[in-house]
Amino acid sequence: MRDYDAATAFLGEWGRFQRLVFFLLSASIIPNGFNGMSVVFLAGTPEHRCVVPRGANLSGEWRNASIPLELRDGQEVPSRCRRYRLAALANFSALGLRPGSDVELEALEQEPCLDGWEYSRDVYHSTIITEVKQIPASVFHNYHP
Repeated sequence: MRDYDAATAFLGEWGRFQRLVFFLLSASIIPNGFNGMSVVFLAGTPEHRCVVPRGANLSGEWRNASIPLELRDGQEVPSRCRRYRLAALANFSALGLRPGSDVELEALEQEPCLDGWEYSRDVYHSTIITEVKQIPASVFHNYHP
């Protein structure tokens, strides 16, 4: 194996041009770091739950009870990815039945978020997650965060 210095001797010494190119290329790396770090701020996932469409024929009481509760961090909170089947809730609402007393909610059939999600604006005004609402729910059918 040949000596590295002997093999590269024809390139010449480390001169002003080489230093200039080295520092300009080094400076171009800084914006790349900012770009990679921006995902921390742009792709946050805020608290969310399924949307219950305004056109759903539900009373206010059934609208409030339409999202099942799940245990998260030791407390019951609305589910992020499931809701009770809206057709069944509309029937119960039309019959004048009340959630919890006339109908046991835990026994009702659930469905995925077919109409999208509602996002909390407490922490983030908007993120990549909140802006990509136009993707059909069928894409996320097996997605469970």
